[in-house]
Amino acid sequence: MSDFYTQLKQAFHEIQSKLNGDYEIRPDNVYQEGNHDGQEIIGSLVDQIVLPGSRIINSENLKDLYDRSQKGESCLLLVEHYSNFDYPVIFRFLENDPLLGKEVARSLIPIQGMKLNDKESVTSAFTNTYSTIVIFPSRSIDNVEDPIKKAEIRKISTPINHAAMKELTDRKYHGQIILVFPSGTRYRPWDPDSKKGVREIFTYLKTFENILFLGINGNIMKPHQSNDMNADVKAIERDLMFLTASPVIKGKEFRKSKIAETPEGEDSKQFVVDQVMNELEKIHNKSEVMRLNELNR
Repeated sequence: MSDFYTQLKQAFHEIQSKLNGDYEIRPDNVYQEGNHDGQEIIGSLVDQIVLPGSRIINSENLKDLYDRSQKGESCLLLVEHYSNFDYPVIFRFLENDPLLGKEVARSLIPIQGMKLNDKESVTSAFTNTYSTIVIFPSRSIDNVEDPIKKAEIRKISTPINHAAMKELTDRKYHGQIILVFPSGTRYRPWDPDSKKGVREIFTYLKTFENILFLGINGNIMKPHQSNDMNADVKAIERDLMFLTASPVIKGKEFRKSKIAETPEGEDSKQFVVDQVMNELEKIHNKSEVMRLNELNR
């Protein structure tokens, strides 16, 4: 994969030269506009790396979600997360799908954590290429034990997150689909907690009319065990990738039904979020059987 790694580094430098926006995250700058030229550079790279047969399964469900968004309905895409290249793959697959295309791909607005917005990192060159709303992740706050330091962080994070939610509310009613990775981080096999859904997803379920679950099978950029995201790019490899879209469901109905199923004594909010992760896991497991059968032919 050294050739792809070389191409990736070249793409990084070319994309960096095109990124001339204001990437300092402030309450007045939580929405970051993407760069179409950079998207094409990354998309061409995705085309080369994924194996033939890689595709979206049930793309008509994504088209349904998009059509609802164009009618002014709020639409949420909840997605599995395995790689820092997940979103570029999703974007490119939507662009390439004959039922979807660039218009649908550009309607997506992913929620991105500030950690990925560090312009000095390789991964940020790719994340900054796509339009996003940036938040201060709750995990970054919860992991701080020093109460004084935590209070200082909250002074910064609270206004940023309030502004991000205001931006999200505006855009979700104006033809854009909000994309969220409910785990809040990419899954790392050596850290089982990295696949646990974050509690904030409960609120998303409450405030979106339409929800679609998207499973991801295959991985062209596996996480490095050092947890250094810049090291991930050195593990780039070809793979057969499937994106599997569930039918669109009603967010409030899903939330209400799962609350009713909460076992006595359990936290209902976390239980509902766990059911989101279970839905994604079911989609993943079913598609993985088909993917492996195709790989082994």
